[in-house]
Amino acid sequence: MLAGTARAQVLACGSGDLEIGGVGFTGNAHFRDGALGDAIVTTPSSWARRVLHLPLGARHCLDSLELQRDAVRLRLFYRQRGYYKTTVETSVVATGPRAVKVGFSIDEGPPVIVDSLAVAGLDSVAPRSRALLERRLFALRGGVYNKLLLQTAIDSTVDWLRNLGYAHAVQPLRDITVDNASDRASIQLTFITGPVAHIGRVDFELSAMDEGQSPLIDSATVRKLLSFHEGDLYRQNELLRTQRDLYALETYRRVNVELLPDSLQPSDTSLTVLVRLGESRMSSMRLGAGWATLDCARTQARFTDRDFAGAARRLELNARLSHIGLCTGNVRADPFSTRLNYFTSATLRLPALFGPRNVPSFTIFSERASEYRTYLRTTPIGGAAQITRDLSPRITRSGLPLTLGYQVEYGRTEAGQAVFCQLFNRCSVADIDRLQQNSSLQVLSAVLLRDRTNSVLDPSRGSQLHLELRTGFTSVDTGGGSLFNRVMAEASIYRPAGERSVVAARLQAATVLEGFSFGGATSFVPPQQRLYAGGPNSVRGYSQNLLGPVVYIVDETSTHVDSAGNTVVNDRPNIRQYSPTGGNTLVVGNLEWRVQPPFLGDALQFATFVDAGIVWDRGRRNGPDIALGDVRVTPGIGLRVNSPVGPFRVDVAYNRYPLSTGSVYYLGSDNTLRCVSRPEGNQPGGGEALPAPTAESCPATFTPPQHGSFFNRLTFNFSIGQAF
Repeated sequence: MLAGTARAQVLACGSGDLEIGGVGFTGNAHFRDGALGDAIVTTPSSWARRVLHLPLGARHCLDSLELQRDAVRLRLFYRQRGYYKTTVETSVVATGPRAVKVGFSIDEGPPVIVDSLAVAGLDSVAPRSRALLERRLFALRGGVYNKLLLQTAIDSTVDWLRNLGYAHAVQPLRDITVDNASDRASIQLTFITGPVAHIGRVDFELSAMDEGQSPLIDSATVRKLLSFHEGDLYRQNELLRTQRDLYALETYRRVNVELLPDSLQPSDTSLTVLVRLGESRMSSMRLGAGWATLDCARTQARFTDRDFAGAARRLELNARLSHIGLCTGNVRADPFSTRLNYFTSATLRLPALFGPRNVPSFTIFSERASEYRTYLRTTPIGGAAQITRDLSPRITRSGLPLTLGYQVEYGRTEAGQAVFCQLFNRCSVADIDRLQQNSSLQVLSAVLLRDRTNSVLDPSRGSQLHLELRTGFTSVDTGGGSLFNRVMAEASIYRPAGERSVVAARLQAATVLEGFSFGGATSFVPPQQRLYAGGPNSVRGYSQNLLGPVVYIVDETSTHVDSAGNTVVNDRPNIRQYSPTGGNTLVVGNLEWRVQPPFLGDALQFATFVDAGIVWDRGRRNGPDIALGDVRVTPGIGLRVNSPVGPFRVDVAYNRYPLSTGSVYYLGSDNTLRCVSRPEGNQPGGGEALPAPTAESCPATFTPPQHGSFFNRLTFNFSIGQAF
């Protein structure tokens, strides 16, 4: 019996049977217990039954015949991986009146080594390609004779041949000799490539969703979406790429792109490709509603027409509402989060432009979006155009898409007076009003995404790389227009750690350049284009956006004049408002261990994590010096419950640090914003009004008092989807 099918069997229990309380392995130096456990049938009862003694999960009992077969299965497992002399002994030890523990004692023995490997039949392949193929095969020489690795290398070679035009390439002839006395193997592979072939004809079989109806998308349109055409060199990857691209349109419930068997004769050099397509529903409507900590009650709707005006054009109408109600006290107290947030858009996506690998789209939208305690962005009208091209030379799950875009919007950004004064040195009421008026914002962007993960919602293996460059111009600045550039890089990796756990890591780095300079940070960059950290998908020990520079506004009664005539802050000031100002440089790292408990199947997941990060203003006058000790590290634990839209996540993180240091302002009796320039008694000067745009920034040296209890240092986050 093959190892892959052994796990599918169940050892049922009858009256008087011995329940299996555990299965153990000894002597297995080269293969972990989990891999060996997957190769056998004998399985212990569920964790809840064995440990908690609860009638939950499966109950497995000893089958003596299957136990003997398991010893054979393990020897076959080792033999396939190059260990021909492995022996396996079984044992059964009573652990209770009707319970036993099964053991497998393994003597692996010496491995069989590939002593020689020869390859023939590739003479017709171009020298450069032949050298590459042979090098991959010759890499097996000197290693353990693992039949699975050998087959993988052979399959890879055959696939390469079929992508070089050798449509008739098949599995090679094999002459393999194993000398048991010396534990050496000799391998001779003879490949049969056949002639180079081209695509001579493309046929179509198209069917509508409803029987008896004509297809809505004709063959002429489908032909434009193919990655190959008549006369092209046959490449197997291009057939797979076309099949993937047609599925991605969501216009077809069935897609099959293959060679006609009649055309695949050994001497054929002109092949016929058959494209079979079964259409799906061309329109759909989705509705959803929910609640989130910062979005409050929210709802969304999407209408999709996948053949708008024919030719497989796709039209999407989207609408979202948030802050409808049921907001927490913190959100209701935030002046930027009290208004209804909305987003409406219409997107027209063409299936191809100058070839199927170029996918353009055009969007018009209107939006109001608030960032907690940071800003409120209202865009009455905006538009975007982008084109996505797959740069991947080979077939992967998601390819290597590069997206180039241009977005223009007309709107305004509202933020606190202290934010504009602190960030952009615009402190007069007239300047602040000017900065909050409607103006144009234009952004050019380039985004490259390399996704090699095994799941969109909850990856457990693979990696992801995300690079983004944005160049923007805004007309809102009081001195005219402002140019800024924003660069962001993010890398994530996911690796299994045992049978039911995953280790995930992520590193983010970003910077905002004012024009093309790395220097000063006083030019105007819109608040929504600055960098923020903290929250459920960032450094979880901090609330949303609160890692990094912050400005505080206190009551005038919270200040007093000291004996030297300086205005200082009382020990326990009444903070009326605080706002993150963001930064122009960000570094965030996350490390998380996710583990599924042995009960409740795949419905539940626990996590432990450590987040670290720092956000600062590079080149900020009167700002603090940045050192390694300024990096904030917050550990925590979490719980995930699987749902159809992704894991529902609850995280709690411990933050041992004092509240963020920042500038402090107070509103004077004349309704003028004033800087407390000596918040901790270490700066000269008093509370001066800052009416002029040439005034110095308020010193960022104020740290609010913080309650020292353990529970006050915990930050709770609720969200849907993994943190990264």
